[in-house]
Formats: sequence, C-alpha cells, structure tokens
Amino acid sequence: MNLYIKRYVVLLGFTMVLLSSCNRVFDDIKQYKSLDPSMVWTDEAFTTQYVNKFYSGLYSDFTKMDAPATEEFGLWQQNAWTQFNTDQIATGSGSGIQAYTTFSSAYSNIRDLNRFFENIGVATYASKNKLKGQAFFMMAHQYFKLVKTYGGVPLVKSVISASSPNPQELGQARNTTLECFNYITQCLDSAIAYLPEPSGPGVAITGYDKFRVTKPIALIYKADVLMWKASPIFNTTPSQAYWQDAYTAWSTVKTWLDSKGYGLYTTSRGLTKPYTAMFYDKAGAKKEWIWAQEFTYPTSNSAGLYKGSSRPTDQGGGNEDAVPTWQLLQRYPMLDGKDTLTSTYAYNDKLFWNNRDPRFKQTFAYNGAKFVFPPNPTAIANPNRREWTFTGTIKGNHPFDVTRGGGTGVRQRKGCDTTLHNQQLDQIATNWPIYRYAEVLLSLAECANELDANRSQVVGLLTPIRARAGIENKDGSYGFAGVTDKAAWTKLILNERLIELVYEGKRVWDIKRRVLFGDFRNYRYWYGRQSKLNDAGVNNLKMKASINGKTIVIATLSSNSLSASDVMRAMGDTLAKSTNPDALYLEMFTDKVIIADASASVLNPHDNNALEPIPSGILLTDPKVVQSKNYGGTFDPKFN
Repeated sequence: MNLYIKRYVVLLGFTMVLLSSCNRVFDDIKQYKSLDPSMVWTDEAFTTQYVNKFYSGLYSDFTKMDAPATEEFGLWQQNAWTQFNTDQIATGSGSGIQAYTTFSSAYSNIRDLNRFFENIGVATYASKNKLKGQAFFMMAHQYFKLVKTYGGVPLVKSVISASSPNPQELGQARNTTLECFNYITQCLDSAIAYLPEPSGPGVAITGYDKFRVTKPIALIYKADVLMWKASPIFNTTPSQAYWQDAYTAWSTVKTWLDSKGYGLYTTSRGLTKPYTAMFYDKAGAKKEWIWAQEFTYPTSNSAGLYKGSSRPTDQGGGNEDAVPTWQLLQRYPMLDGKDTLTSTYAYNDKLFWNNRDPRFKQTFAYNGAKFVFPPNPTAIANPNRREWTFTGTIKGNHPFDVTRGGGTGVRQRKGCDTTLHNQQLDQIATNWPIYRYAEVLLSLAECANELDANRSQVVGLLTPIRARAGIENKDGSYGFAGVTDKAAWTKLILNERLIELVYEGKRVWDIKRRVLFGDFRNYRYWYGRQSKLNDAGVNNLKMKASINGKTIVIATLSSNSLSASDVMRAMGDTLAKSTNPDALYLEMFTDKVIIADASASVLNPHDNNALEPIPSGILLTDPKVVQSKNYGGTFDPKFN
C-alpha cells in the first residue's frame, strides 16, 4: 500500500505551491507562537495568520484524489480495493488507499480550531466575523473528512490537555454518525452566516483574498455533506427525509448561483471546445468554476499536478502513468448520447474513438490520436504529431519498443496545456477545479431522482451538460429519451458524473458514497486496449520520412537509417494527408483487449469496506474509541 501511495504522489507531483495569490499568507507562519498569547487574539494580523495556516491543508485535501484506485488509473491497482483493509488494521496504521485523513492529523487541527473559538471573543477588529466564518468552515471540513472515512467519531468541542503539545488520548467515546452530521451542518450554517459573498463570477471581494472560502463555497459544501448523509454508505434503507434535505440544499445553491450569473461555461476558443477551453480561459471559466485552486505564473505553477499525469514524456511529461482502463472508455456514450448497442451510429471496436461523446477525444489520447504541441526553439515543428502507444519493434542500430500508455494503450490528456513547449513547463499555471456548476446540476439531479415527486426534473438538469459537451439531440433529450425508472436514472446520472468530472477527484468518493463496489466485482480485472505495429502493413504503405533534410521512402522498418521518431513522424504525416485515415490505421496496426496486469489479484472489493476501520494504533492509545462493527467492534456507523 505504501508503494501505491508513493506512486500516486509521484504521479500528481504534490510537491508544488498550493496557492497562487497568497505567498505572503504562509510567510513566517510560526511567529505567533513566540508572542504573548493574548496578542494573537487581539491583533488582527496575527489572528489572520493563525487561520491562514489551515488553508494549505485544505487545498491539499481537495487535490488528493485517490483516483488510481478507480477506472481512471487502473494499472498496478488490481487489488487496491481488496487489500487496503488488511493494511489499514495493522498496528499503528492510519492511512490507507481510501483514507482521507487520520485521527492524529484531524484532531490536531480540531484542537487548534477549538483554541481559536475559545479566544476569539476578546477580538474587537472588523474582520473578526469573517475569520470566524472561515474557522467554522475549517471545523466542518475536518469532521467531514473523518466521517467520510470512518463514520461517527468523537465530537471534541474544547481544547483537550491544553498543557500538552500532542495529547494522545481524546478521552471521549465516538458520537453517533447522525450527531456528527448535525454538528457539521451547524458549523456550516455558522460559516454561511459569517462569510462574505461575491457579487458575481470572478468578482473580487474588497479586503478579502481570493483564495479564501466564501458563502457560495460553504453553501455547496453543506449540500455535499447532506447528500453524503442521505447516501447508501450510511443508509441501508433509503431515507426520503434525508434526500429531501439534500435536494433542498442543492436547490438553494443553484438558485443563489443563477441569481449571481453563474452557469455552464459554453465558449469555444477557435477549434477548442468548451469542455477543454475552460481549462485555458481562466477569466471566463469563473462562471462555472465556483471554487478552484488557482495558479499564476510566475508566482506559482501547476506543473507538478498536470505534467506527470497528462503530458507525454517527449513533451517533458512524467511517467505517463495516468492510464484509463478499457472499462472507463466503454462508459462513454456515442455521439447521439446512446450506448454502443442502441446508438444510431455503428460502433467499431477497432476504431473505438469514432462517433463517441465529444468529451472522449478531449479526455483521452489513444494510439494515433492527434496531440500537437508547439516546438521548443531547438526542435522541428511537428504539426501532425500523434500520440503513439503501440507495442512493436522498429529495428535500426538500436531496437526500439514503444511501451508508452502505461500498458493500457490509452492516456489521459484532460487539463494538459498544449500551448507550451517542453522547455516552458515552469509556466504551466492551469487552475484545478474543486466545485464546478456542472457538479451542482449533477448532484441536484441525483437528489431529485431519489424523490418521486421531483424525478421529472432530472432530464432538464442533465441535458444542458450534454448539450455543452456536443452530444447530438436526435431523440429530443440528448440521448435520455424514454428513461423514467429510478434505477435506470441512478445508473445514468452516476455515469454522467464519471464522464463529466473524470480526473477531477470525484469518482472514488462516488464509489464509496453509493457503495458501487459491485461494478469492480463485475470487471474482475482492469483491461486495456493494446495496439501492435503491423510491420508488413507499414512497409506496404511506402511512407515518406524527412531525415536530415532529405525525403526517404520507408521501404522496410528494418532499415538501419531509420529511428523510431522518424517512423512515427512519417506515420503521422501519412495519416494527416490520407482521405481514409481509418483504413490506413487498420493497415498499420492490429488491436486487442488485454488484461492490464494479469499478475495482480482479481478485483473483489467488499461493500462492508466502504467505511474504514479505526486504526489499531488509535484503539491502543485511546480505549474509549471503539472499533466499528464491520471490523469486529461494537460501534455501528450507519443510520439503519
């Protein structure tokens, strides 16, 4: 499991600057500790610094996706959902593949927040209430992390063992999960009351740093909390009352956002469609990106976040490990919004990218996909560049075997900045979305579907997302015509969430929240799509390659005068000039579905593992905290 975590850290490059607009915020953050305690709470600057220290962890939490355990990053993770339980309950453990937080880290922050609330009453400065609003949000966030991971936990509302820098025992039993949810929503209600609100998308709040949480963020967070409260992870039998609360909260969010001018980003930038363009258009994307982690060159960059996962190695990228599984690719509908079996478009398994949901090509780079970057000052431009993930040998002075694509034959490209060449990686400053308007529509649709009286609203909430994506409206509802059954809608909504929010850190939590482990048991293994170079087919094409200023006809791949890059460039040029590139592709390659990692265990996660066990190290040092029922204890984290 530790190897898994290390791979993911390398993959997403968490050693990065987390905030673009607040370098000064974390300057000398510890200086308040050397002051007289009373000065910290009576001086606005010092109290602000005290609150600021929680922001780094906050944004790190939202970047930590655990996505490699899902269809989004399948390779090497065959048994991730099955094995984590054994690792979790080992002595001293506290962070597994699903773990969002640990007791020690969360309660350290809760202790500091309690210290804030015990002392802020002496403050008299004007920003006092705004700081309280932020602190209430941070408190809700800490407990929500714990509840999402473990269910009910001890609610600690005062500073325990104030004289001890690191108290080991809470000395309190676990509160019920319902009591925890009630406390979280109370904290968020207080945050909503105190936090300022922008007058519109991207509008700055006077005297308030743009990275700070605001009223709309707290509104969305509360709605998200209530949707978790209503979800199957805590309810064996659905609760209409809980789903109604969640529906009301998301409706309140949408009404507020609509009144302020928020909505879906629908602007194309030349040939770049809105679903991709919003990653480039920072100002315009604020209409949809209600909360985002912002990066600004030269103050900060997001190279560590996007480079390794979405940028090819020959363009300065990382290990090209962000590989979607064949199962994920199959979840995408066709261009008319229907699945491959019922679509009006014919589906070809060998050319699986044709006539698909337009988000497909904007999210994935498959073998032969166009993926063009500007040349660096010393390189020759390659306007017909393709992403090659095939296996095979191009023989020259040194045999060459292309094994990129992480073994599944496809790579993710979402969020990849294709306007920069490989010597400009320090300038990558792509923002990271945390909550988008599209997710508001998806969440509201999910809640509406759970309520018989509101189910008719679902299609109206989902069609704007598909219309923006470019799905054709052949049936009058962008592929949703004829769907009325609750179960069918649930499946479609969750699939739409997967597609629309893919690689944004949402899927792993949807799996837990809705207890969707049955999907993985049906998969059994993660699969990929492997393309193999057809030597005879390539030789027959007599392609032309430009080498050292000379045009050479490729008569055979075994020619010693050719390098792999020569051949790949020639293949890209030939496909670009062809009037029938699909036929040419089929001459060049043979394709088949493969098991991504046949040596790993069969996927067999258990529904009972949706919530994690309390780490045994906590049980040993804090005997009042008991283990959950699913792991041999007496505490029931569910409502029913």
